[in-house]
Amino acid sequence: EAVSDDGDRFAKPDLVFHQTILRMTGNELIGSLAALVETALVMSFRLSNDNPEGQRHSLPLHREVAEKIAAGDAAGAQKALLVLIDNAEDDVRRSVENRNKRRNDRGQQS
Repeated sequence: EAVSDDGDRFAKPDLVFHQTILRMTGNELIGSLAALVETALVMSFRLSNDNPEGQRHSLPLHREVAEKIAAGDAAGAQKALLVLIDNAEDDVRRSVENRNKRRNDRGQQS
């Protein structure tokens, strides 16, 4: 939580969170996807790093995923994780749109 407003500092604990979930499946194939997930998360952080709120808004979603896993609620964990991923996708999309708008605005001023 202390690093949630700093995208660069948030990246490391978030990677650990998602990699831990992959390893907890006990499925070697799924566990081997950790490097792929890391690449996707790093790109997501780089693309959405200009959010002035940082990643604070995603903390309750991460917490819900962890709570569902701890409770043994696989369906609930899956649903919560999909919401988390959808929100991350929305963050990236918004950030890219904002960057494109700023770039276009600068181009029109020239």
